[in-house]
Amino acid sequence: MTKRMVLPLIFGLTGIAILLWLGCWQMQRLEWKQEVISSIEERRSGIPAPLLGNYEAATSELYNYLRVEFEGAITGNEAHVYAPQKIGLGYRIVSEFIWNEKSLFVDLGWVPADKKNEQRPTGPMKVIGYISFPDDHDDSFTPKPDISNNVWFSRFVPPMAQHFGINPFLIVAESLQIKTNNVWMDYTAVTPSPISLDIKNDHKEYAITWFLLAFVWFGMTIYLLWRIREKTV
Repeated sequence: MTKRMVLPLIFGLTGIAILLWLGCWQMQRLEWKQEVISSIEERRSGIPAPLLGNYEAATSELYNYLRVEFEGAITGNEAHVYAPQKIGLGYRIVSEFIWNEKSLFVDLGWVPADKKNEQRPTGPMKVIGYISFPDDHDDSFTPKPDISNNVWFSRFVPPMAQHFGINPFLIVAESLQIKTNNVWMDYTAVTPSPISLDIKNDHKEYAITWFLLAFVWFGMTIYLLWRIREKTV
């Protein structure tokens, strides 16, 4: 090996090592993401747990998507969150709910735009749903709410809670029943609209990319060393 080959060799080996490390790191991220998704799917699809005991200590890491059931009363104090769908314009109805003498938010579901301001039934209600920490708000892109028309552009719970004087805690309804004339009946004023579980997991593709780049870098290093050797012979 000539002196002219030392620096390219070091550069080549360093690049290969870095690219291989990035590929291995993405594989570790893939394993971590799969565990996260598995945990969330287990919470989301499990038998509903009583809400009691999950409320005060709720954190995103432990309770996001946890399926729960509880009973209380819907008040009609609502936030209307703009949520266009393929079938047309509409709103998610996020309502105040009294549970164990505490107020919290329940995302009842979706209504078309022409039913935004309709008066919906209130009173005793049973809910099956899941605890939610929505991530559909972005300070850079989400417009500020139109308070005068009660139009919100994301389910950003903290400012909604401050505005309505409700505890910053949200349940997304999966099914609803309201008591009418002492009979429990399905709540049909809205269409429950649980958000689909769609968590990106591109780490495998990233890992393959880094490993392929390492292979290409290896080939380029061999070619460069060969060219240097040919010129020095």
